[in-house]
Amino acid sequence: CPSGFSGVSAGEAVNAASVLGGRPVAALRVSEGDLRKRHIGVSHHSLTAYGRVALAPAQVVVPELPGDFGGRVAEQCAPLAVRHELVGVSVEGLYETLADCPVRLSTMGRGLDEDLAYFLTSAAAGRHTASLLS
Repeated sequence: CPSGFSGVSAGEAVNAASVLGGRPVAALRVSEGDLRKRHIGVSHHSLTAYGRVALAPAQVVVPELPGDFGGRVAEQCAPLAVRHELVGVSVEGLYETLADCPVRLSTMGRGLDEDLAYFLTSAAAGRHTASLLS
């Protein structure tokens, strides 16, 4: 089953936030360090959660990553614009902030420098969410 994974809960969270009167913000799972093809760029998990499970519109944060990889991420997100608002967010200065984190950052056993895109994407979603609060 293509939707039989825990990542669908991200789509469910968008629906719940909307039903409760909130403003859903979606964070993508992006990787440049995962060796599995279906996880390079925007993970199929994010595309399924936000493209099929999230029925309510959300602001999907698209990190403004450099180079061809950044273009790939933006292109992979494009189909989500049918239902959601894609919000480009700068990643400038986020590496330094993440590198100063007092706890070791890890995803699937990879650290900050081994899968930088993953961490920058999450931090960009945080940056956007914080901007909505001010």
